[in-house]
Amino acid sequence: MNLEGKTCGMCMKGKLHKMQDEAEPGIFVEAYQCDACKEIEYTEAIMRKVEAMRRHDAHLRSLIKVGSSLALSIPKEIVDKLHLKPKEKVYVTRKGNQIIARVAQV
Repeated sequence: MNLEGKTCGMCMKGKLHKMQDEAEPGIFVEAYQCDACKEIEYTEAIMRKVEAMRRHDAHLRSLIKVGSSLALSIPKEIVDKLHLKPKEKVYVTRKGNQIIARVAQV
C-alpha cells in the first residue's frame, strides 16, 4: 500500500511523502513523513516486519501506574549490562512510536 500524498493520521493536516527511515540502527525501511507535523508513518506490511525484528531482541513488559504517570520495569539483563542503580537519572524521549531511554552521564 502506498501512502504517498495521503493525509497524515496524526495531525490530519499535512500530506505524507515517501522517505527512508532508520527503524533500527543501520536498518533503513520505506516510510512516509508528514510535511506538517514531521510524524513518520509506515505501511502495515513494513510495520509488521519492523515489529517482528524488534520482538526478536526485545523484552515484553507491561506499563504500571505510579501516581499519575506510567512506569516501565527494565529487565535485569539490561540493568546488569548497563550497571544501572536505583534513582539513576535517565533521559526519556520519543521517536515516532518508540520510547527511547538514555542513561544520563552526570
